[in-house]
Amino acid sequence: VVVPERWYTKPSVQHSSMSPSDLEYWAHAWRTQPIASGGASGYVIHRYDTVEVMANQLLLSFPHLLQTYQADREPDPCNIIGLVETRGHGVLPWTLTDPTIGNRWRTQARGRRVLSYMIWLYCDDTSGNTSKKWNKHNLFLFTAAGLPRAMVHKECNIHFLATSNIAPPLEMLDSIVDQLELAQMQGIWAWDVAAREMVLVVPAVLAMLGDNPMQSELACHIGLQGKFFCRNCWVKGADLHTARERVDGVVMGPNRDDAPSSVETRSRLSESEEGSAQEDVTHQSKGKGRCSETMQDLVDRARRFLGPNAPRTRQDTTDKLRGMFHEVASGMGKVRYAKMKTDTGIKDTYMDVFVERILKLVKGLRVGTDKHTAAVNGVIQGRPVEQFMSPVWRIKGLDPHQDTPVEILHVILLGFVKYFWRDAMSRLNEVQKAELEVRLASFNVTGLGIPPLAAHTLVQYAGSLTGRDFRAISQAAPFVLYDLVPRPCYEAFLALSALVPLVWKPCIENLEEHLAVLQVAIDHFLNCTARWTPRWFNKPKFHILRHLPDHIRRFGPAILFATEGFESYNAVIRDHSIHSNRQAPSRDIARGMARCHRVRHFLSGGKFREREPMAADLPYSDDEHEWLACGSAVQSLVNINIPGHRNVIADFFGINGDAVLPEAGSCIHDKTRPRTLDKTSTALHVPHALHHVQRRLYQSCGSVVALNGEVCCTGDFVLAQDSHAPRALPIIGRLSEILQVCHSPAQHRNQASSLLIETFQVIGSSDIYLLPRIQPSGWIVLPAVALICGVNVQHNCAGNGCTGTSTVPVYEERERTTKTQQRIGHHNPSDFILNTAQMRDATHVQQFRVQAQQLDRDWAIHMGAAAEFDAWKLKAQKLSKTAQKVSKPAPARKPAASPSGVPSHFINVFHRTGKPMLIHFASVCPQDTQMHEHHTISRDRISQSV
Repeated sequence: VVVPERWYTKPSVQHSSMSPSDLEYWAHAWRTQPIASGGASGYVIHRYDTVEVMANQLLLSFPHLLQTYQADREPDPCNIIGLVETRGHGVLPWTLTDPTIGNRWRTQARGRRVLSYMIWLYCDDTSGNTSKKWNKHNLFLFTAAGLPRAMVHKECNIHFLATSNIAPPLEMLDSIVDQLELAQMQGIWAWDVAAREMVLVVPAVLAMLGDNPMQSELACHIGLQGKFFCRNCWVKGADLHTARERVDGVVMGPNRDDAPSSVETRSRLSESEEGSAQEDVTHQSKGKGRCSETMQDLVDRARRFLGPNAPRTRQDTTDKLRGMFHEVASGMGKVRYAKMKTDTGIKDTYMDVFVERILKLVKGLRVGTDKHTAAVNGVIQGRPVEQFMSPVWRIKGLDPHQDTPVEILHVILLGFVKYFWRDAMSRLNEVQKAELEVRLASFNVTGLGIPPLAAHTLVQYAGSLTGRDFRAISQAAPFVLYDLVPRPCYEAFLALSALVPLVWKPCIENLEEHLAVLQVAIDHFLNCTARWTPRWFNKPKFHILRHLPDHIRRFGPAILFATEGFESYNAVIRDHSIHSNRQAPSRDIARGMARCHRVRHFLSGGKFREREPMAADLPYSDDEHEWLACGSAVQSLVNINIPGHRNVIADFFGINGDAVLPEAGSCIHDKTRPRTLDKTSTALHVPHALHHVQRRLYQSCGSVVALNGEVCCTGDFVLAQDSHAPRALPIIGRLSEILQVCHSPAQHRNQASSLLIETFQVIGSSDIYLLPRIQPSGWIVLPAVALICGVNVQHNCAGNGCTGTSTVPVYEERERTTKTQQRIGHHNPSDFILNTAQMRDATHVQQFRVQAQQLDRDWAIHMGAAAEFDAWKLKAQKLSKTAQKVSKPAPARKPAASPSGVPSHFINVFHRTGKPMLIHFASVCPQDTQMHEHHTISRDRISQSV
């Protein structure tokens, strides 16, 4: 006897497709132990002992078991003695269901199927204006978590919930949770179009998505600037009030003002919405100057930052929030309440409203008096403390700390890649920037699925780039920065570029293996960053990344809970906002979105019923004929596909499916005439690959479609699979020739007949790029369906000393001009590097990944900290020498007598700050009002004269 905890589907063993007819239902179940001794009979459920069971392997359901247990001499299934959570522990009472009636959904569904509808709940703030003026609107969106990966982020599958330019997010969430609780209590009846029957849907929140500040607010976390800056665990940053000592005469502070020279222009690296976790460490303290951080402090903080920490739990946070509220109601002051939030890293903005109301009413009242008690009771009014806490704690099955997964867009692309790229640009002079632009313009983007790089934009406007730009930078940085930045900086870039395709991997074949590789890549990236400088760990995102493997294990590939689709949906909200009269913008947006959702439902073939009184005994209509749909003429509006024309109706409502991918092997002819086999390159390089047939002609083609739908042209590098070795690594090759047999069945289907590929083999790893190095190895002829995908290959410019010696003409408005631009001239053109930083088709490309040599973490932290302090000492020495030169007394010059001379008492207004300062005075001649003599006075001399 087992108790199913949850049901799920997976592909049948006989079928690998994901069609509904090929899916099997499985149950994740708990084993039970029958007890029939001492006059008591029943079952003890072992929650720790789980088993996966196919649905067709279950012999009896609960109602049938009630009818047969006596005949089978089994205990009464209505008598559940208790639940054992962990092996060897005691028996806990059973509270999940009423054993006498079983699961209540069996009765409530009236024999119909009950489906769990998991959702990704997203919250963000966006501007309601198209201009740069900020007009904040908080909004909630959701999408079905059970959709396939290719559909989960489509605009047509993103649904609007609420928006407001007045109410804060948690106040809006309160109403959403009210409706969610009602739906989880009663269910939602819906018509299943595929099964053609009514089903009862029970919604549930799988996870809450958003950027880091929003996720912290939803998790009742103090934010990234707090001492406990992580919403997932109890990692602690630098203590704000710890006294520091000098080490070797050097005093440092981790804020951006005191940043060492290895991380230049720190202010450019900070984000306005986040800041730094420990940037407040060096606040001024009374009489003691600025708090400083020793080298050992820096090492210890980096170890805490990268080390294991206890996870935050839902129960612990709610207990602390209850305690904080009771303390305030008992007379705790505002300062102590703020200190409790700082010391725990917990901040419930929903509860803060009631706390501030209490503190305002009891201000000036003695604790324990009747007036104080009456003021507190006037706010509480006998309600439980849970009603004053955030509504997120009322969402069943949701742990806001562990169910707010790492948002890879803001953490990696708009985080690490942006930080590193801006830092690299701040290091380069004008000559180096010009060289970088030439390399970026010469970068080969074939196989990456991106347009040619806008070199000038990426360099000149590094502070105004978008996520799309940083996606391209992460794949190109190893090939353009190798000699422009210090080696530790470049190695950190290499580790980051190797990490990105693993994070964006769309499909995981072996979860444990993938997580092991991902964990190694994350550790290597963090170690390389520590080796460069531990000052980067002022950014909390470097710690948040450590939780990504846990979230992938919990929710699946990271691309599933990415927020690019939701971020793009902000434009839809903005379109409705600008057409409002601004008297009630939130209402206008909501009504506009409701209209669009209705029309979208109709155009996509959704069912609906006429408004009629339903049968008294059923809350729904079970008659299929009563469920109507729009006619074929209406639905055809979104199904019109004319080549070269946009379907504006489908685009507006976001229900235009992706264009049907061309069939693998489809080809496009070039403009050459058909020729015999002996005049083809295939006959030249592989003479006996094709059978010679007299009078057979072959048509050469310019491009062919790979298995992934990508169009590969001749000259492109590709991956192909040899049918004679299906388990071997894919073949790396360059597509040399595409042939199609004339008047053959392949030509009638517009299919290529054969491909001539120049093969390449991996000969080792590049010492500079730390990427696979490939060289030509031979030729092979393969069928067109053997082509897997395109792959990005770059020339080994670092190993061959390639420079910008060639030029290309400049085209303006499609007209060739006499202007030219520099490009890289390659030496030894057969020496190539396989770009395993490629994000597209990473599943195939990562098979050639080079395992980087791992750094010892303690060694990396100490080396980075030592380099930081050495750089700071050098900077301090330079400042000291400069100060000595400035403070050296200048030859005395007698000032010219003038009635407008500066009086001595005027000097007293200058503040002595301990830094050398030059003050320039000018005496003005009253006759011609022109300055004729200048006096340079050191501040130290001023103070002496005073």
